[in-house]
Amino acid sequence: MSTSNQGQQTTQNQQEFFKVTRIITLQASDGPRFEVTEPIAMQMGTVRSLLEEDDSSASAFGSSITVPLLNVPSTCLVKVIEYCKKHGQFRAKSTPEDQVKAFDSGLVKDLSDDMIIELLLCANYLDAKELLEMVEKAIAKRIEDKSPEFVRKFFGIECDFSPEEEARVRHENKFAFDDIDDD
Repeated sequence: MSTSNQGQQTTQNQQEFFKVTRIITLQASDGPRFEVTEPIAMQMGTVRSLLEEDDSSASAFGSSITVPLLNVPSTCLVKVIEYCKKHGQFRAKSTPEDQVKAFDSGLVKDLSDDMIIELLLCANYLDAKELLEMVEKAIAKRIEDKSPEFVRKFFGIECDFSPEEEARVRHENKFAFDDIDDD
């Protein structure tokens, strides 16, 4: 694609993302409501499906609609909306990949383990595929080279092995425990 065609495509993307559309109100499970533009809401597959099914709202340009998100607390919804807004802007402006990655890592960097797992569950429920993949990678990085005990604690999993069974498995698979970090 030539440079002028790329420039035209970028301008079209920007116009599409920033054009005035209807406002969608997303209601978190704990009550707060957040107003977003339709392009932001449409990045969430669950919301997109609900909007596409609602024929009356599709024909009423400029009208507002409220989408209750029963499995998404406001603490997570704020992060999801922030991600969707920023990534919509990134796509519209053809932002370099290193800037996108910097934003993504900053979004989850200071989250507690419980909060990042909650964000993972929300991204999955909302069918926000790019966010889900980014959070999965962030979690994988957090548990990389960690002990089974750390991973169990991270995910809230109880060990169902007896101490003897666990010792046997560790002995049979010594190689798997060679490069484990201190938790």
